[in-house]
Amino acid sequence: MNEQRFVVVDLETTGNSPKKGDKIIQIAAIVLENDQIVDKFVSFVNPLQKIPPFIEQLTGITNEMVDKAPTFEEIAEKIQSLLTNSTFVAHNVYFDLSFLQEELLSCGLQFNGPILDTVELSRIAFPTKKSYKLSDLSDEFDMLHENPHRADSDAEVTAELFIQILEKFKSLPIITLQQLSRLSRSFISDLEDVLEDIIAEKLVNIEKQNHHHLEIIRTLAIKNRSQMVEANQDIDDQIGIGIEEIISHFKNSRDKFTKDYITFRVRDEQLVMMKEIYDDFSSHQHSLIEATTGSGKTLAYLVPSILYAKKQKRPIIVSTYTTTLQEQMLDHDVPFLEKVMPFSFNATILKGQSHYLCLQKFEQALKEPEDNYDFILTKSQILIWITETETGDVDELNLPSGGKALWSQLHVDHSSFNKNPFVAYCYYQHAKQRALKANLIITNHAMLISDFVYDQKILPDYQEIIIDEAHHFHLVASEQLGVKFSYLEIHNLINRLGTSQTNGILQKFIKMNEINFGNQSPIFKIDQLVQELQDESHQFFSAIHAFVLSKTKDSSINRISYRLELEIENNRTWNAILELAKRVSFLLTDIVKIMNKSLQVHMKESDLSIKDKIILEDYKAMISRINEYKDKLNAILFSQSDSTVSWIEIDSKGAKNAASIYSQPLDISEFLADHFFANKKSAILTSATLAVKHSFSYMTDAVGLTDFYPKQLQLKSPFNYKKQVKLFIPTDMPHVNEVSLDDFSEAIAANIGSVAQITDGKILALFTSYEMLKKTYQLLKEDETLEDFMILGQGTGSGSRLRLTKNFKQFDKAILLGTNSFWEGVDFPGEELTALMIVRLPFASPDNPIVAAKSEQFKRQGKNAFYDYSLPEAILRFKQGFGRLIRSEDDRGILFVLDHRIITTKYGKDFLSSIPELEIEKNPMHLLTHSIEKWMNRD
Repeated sequence: MNEQRFVVVDLETTGNSPKKGDKIIQIAAIVLENDQIVDKFVSFVNPLQKIPPFIEQLTGITNEMVDKAPTFEEIAEKIQSLLTNSTFVAHNVYFDLSFLQEELLSCGLQFNGPILDTVELSRIAFPTKKSYKLSDLSDEFDMLHENPHRADSDAEVTAELFIQILEKFKSLPIITLQQLSRLSRSFISDLEDVLEDIIAEKLVNIEKQNHHHLEIIRTLAIKNRSQMVEANQDIDDQIGIGIEEIISHFKNSRDKFTKDYITFRVRDEQLVMMKEIYDDFSSHQHSLIEATTGSGKTLAYLVPSILYAKKQKRPIIVSTYTTTLQEQMLDHDVPFLEKVMPFSFNATILKGQSHYLCLQKFEQALKEPEDNYDFILTKSQILIWITETETGDVDELNLPSGGKALWSQLHVDHSSFNKNPFVAYCYYQHAKQRALKANLIITNHAMLISDFVYDQKILPDYQEIIIDEAHHFHLVASEQLGVKFSYLEIHNLINRLGTSQTNGILQKFIKMNEINFGNQSPIFKIDQLVQELQDESHQFFSAIHAFVLSKTKDSSINRISYRLELEIENNRTWNAILELAKRVSFLLTDIVKIMNKSLQVHMKESDLSIKDKIILEDYKAMISRINEYKDKLNAILFSQSDSTVSWIEIDSKGAKNAASIYSQPLDISEFLADHFFANKKSAILTSATLAVKHSFSYMTDAVGLTDFYPKQLQLKSPFNYKKQVKLFIPTDMPHVNEVSLDDFSEAIAANIGSVAQITDGKILALFTSYEMLKKTYQLLKEDETLEDFMILGQGTGSGSRLRLTKNFKQFDKAILLGTNSFWEGVDFPGEELTALMIVRLPFASPDNPIVAAKSEQFKRQGKNAFYDYSLPEAILRFKQGFGRLIRSEDDRGILFVLDHRIITTKYGKDFLSSIPELEIEKNPMHLLTHSIEKWMNRD
């Protein structure tokens, strides 16, 4: 390999924009030759201006540190000499380069060499990493990173990361590197020369290449199938032990398990649940089991499921709501059980076809010219990923935002099984084969429901199932049986179809059949129809957007939902919208007619190349998709009934056509009873929140189990909540309906601030209103007494839920404001959470379209909509929120409920009785502060 010189640079600056006068305050440059550090340069830089307080806090670099440092002009020539004949390397290269170029130019110098961005290169080389932040990557690779946001430490870590990236590229086979080199011409990084050098060296030393873990299939290098972990053959024909012996095994090994696996505890409640589930399977009964936080629920259902599956020689399905729990089961719980169970077993995850890569489609996509950066980046990631992956499951990948659109063209579908040269290497078929051998198949609610609703069966035949996170099951069923139609969907459909003049499915189909189509062919009429469809769709969704805005009192809310009641929308505006909808529907119908007609003239399928076969299948799939969209539109706007709810959602601050329309069945219970539960011998529904007022009747009705008389079990919590938690209720909080939103938010912020000062730790505040959260967040950010606290707010630009959770865990003093998804599914054990504050009892807004329609349905049935629907839903939500606080026997924390309806209303006691018995103190906030401090400091 030719000797290349790389200079890895990191800068600390006074801000983000050199054009606005921001300056460098520290520079570090590390010189690499032959993957070795040969030189270093580190210096503070006097910016000749004050360092903003935020930058001081972030970097730890003070004005005193830079006052006597050289100005950039004094070190400019040294920097220039370091960069001469070198490649400039940085993490987010344009940031560092823009500052350096600005400073160099001011000194009459400049850098014109090649650049490499380690953010981009990390995405390509390590496509499965969850984050590409420097600090996260340094953790992943166990690099010493003592001072993040200091140029010297950041530069050293970036240099180490860059060496790792080069090593990864050097480990790849020539065929992968050659394809990557072709794609690299469109990268930010000038990578082509680096890759060509690696390829040249590999060609010279070809006999030394060792890629036994790979197979070269046509033009792709993929992980060798023989290296993959195949499902073990079922060697235990007869399992001679029963559930009692298994329970004894766990009970007697309690101390050993705790010693060998520190995070694991054998709990009495767990053993009770194991016995109950096995008995339910054996007696062919459905059941509901509420297993509170800490009861070891997951292992409690996995153990009897595995035993029963082995004895009956048929699989048990485990369905969850979140992918997090699926991954936890396969990555942690299953490996643990493989070590401790007294016999072997097989477990696997099975997902829908759209999760798995089609190698045939990917090979073809690599041959097609591409000008979309995200698509090129995604192809590069997949090229490397297929040399590593055993599953081909997209959930392993960290794709760029635009990469998801490309994936929709690359995943397995029905066309993937027709004369596919990669058929022996199909990831999806491999997953299905594993499932056929598995005792335990882990899936999710959405796939489970679509599997029995639609004809395309994915899961093997099964009679027994565990449904975890079961409080979501009926809601997911409603979504799966519902319909959604949005501008974004139709826009993507039109882009994918294209015209005879643009690069899309239509143009590819026309080129494939050039000899069959004359100039007068109806196919060319589609161009005009597609353009009309684009225009009419824009008008239709813009009209819907404007219609909802005109009906909305508060347009400051970003996401607005408006219930659609067709029988009362009889006005000129709405009728004009329906006319636009009909025009869109007619255009979709006309396009399908022409496309179907054009299918009659294409060449015989037996004569098609792989490329043409894919084009033909994509073309047919597009016809089906257009038909599906037409049916969706008609179903939502022209066939509404009392048994469904329809609504429109708009982004009030987004594009004027940013709108979606929805329709869902209101009651799914009968459908689930007839089409699911009636066809299964035993379904076990479990969750930490199933019972309301110690009764399962609400959930039993909701999921359609009432007529099956399911068994019911509510397990006790293993925690001593009276010692571990105390509930405080400030009685001087204003009534939300009696004051403005600003005043109420001020009261919330004041209480959060008071608790923060006393506890000096971490607070999670749960909201039911995003607007209230946003106002409270602004007030907390402005509170100077909280300057030591990291303040994070969902939907305030602080990042995704994953990013918020990670940041919250990293800081000793932090306040996290969350709505929706933070009420469940996040864990903050031990000192990661000091106090939980529930701002308002979590009643859903009566203006929510589904809530309003279901309330009306309850009234029509002669029920009380509040007590029979709204209250149970709020109690289940409250229980989920409460579950965030205590995650183990060693946790301690305080609970605040800022909504005094919990003590002033008749139904308030129902919330309190839904959680374990706690010590409660209710007083004005100024009287609670001493009690909080006393409770926090007690032994």
